[in-house]
Amino acid sequence: MLRPCRQHPNRPSIAHHRASHSRTTTLQSMGVINLLQANDQKNGGSSRWTQFVLWASVVLLGVAAFAVSVVFYMPAPFVTKQIYLPIKLAGVSGTIWEGSASLGDSHNVVWETSGKASLRQMAVVVNWRITGPGTDLMGRASLPLPLRRDRAALDAIRGRVEWPFVEVLLPDLSIRCDVSAELKNLQLFLVKGTREWAGTISTPPGVCEGIDGTVPAVPTPALTAILTTDAAGLVATVKQSAPPRSALFTVGLTNDDLINLTVHPAGAVLVPGKASTSESEIELPLSALFP
Repeated sequence: MLRPCRQHPNRPSIAHHRASHSRTTTLQSMGVINLLQANDQKNGGSSRWTQFVLWASVVLLGVAAFAVSVVFYMPAPFVTKQIYLPIKLAGVSGTIWEGSASLGDSHNVVWETSGKASLRQMAVVVNWRITGPGTDLMGRASLPLPLRRDRAALDAIRGRVEWPFVEVLLPDLSIRCDVSAELKNLQLFLVKGTREWAGTISTPPGVCEGIDGTVPAVPTPALTAILTTDAAGLVATVKQSAPPRSALFTVGLTNDDLINLTVHPAGAVLVPGKASTSESEIELPLSALFP
């Protein structure tokens, strides 16, 4: 008759031995990092753990430095084709880091990238300046990475412009004005499907007339344009700078690229042939001005 095997009282069971072995293996597999860290402390920071961390840091820094250098030293002609610009540039030279281009026949733009601001904002932050006849305009542009046509921010825009620069922006205008403008702290943000801006533009008294001579010269008072944003898009309210500071025109640019111009009664007197008591609205697509 077979008798059941009796376990020695001081000898662990097979199940206990297996559980102990499994637990030991798990602890060993999960405790590698702890062992390396303990060995690192014991050897004064000269272990393989420290070496691994140092090498990984060097590799990551190298990759980041390479990526930044590729972006900053990217040829400027290539970049101008990847982002939306409201004006056409010619003779583009240099890189994102530093370069120049021509605007029309008599205006130039130069730029220089701010390394600190770019790292802080994780974007390409560029300080730019436009000069030409009577024009000295400067500001800052921020282009989030990766570069896209529908994302940009312009801020800290200030300086003076004269009519020849307006003709560079809008070469097909049928009027010509003898007037200048002062821009103060303008901000413009372009995001896909949304635009925002803020700031003021002021002009001294001047004269405007038709290029072909069909519209007689019309004197214009000192004006102030206040830039705001509403749910539809951008809004510019043009008022007289001197009392009574009546609203003359309201210009809107919707997020759907439609321009809405409202001529108020006080502004109608500046338009030849219009009754001073009437208010009118004009709507046209943005492509009519910027094909």
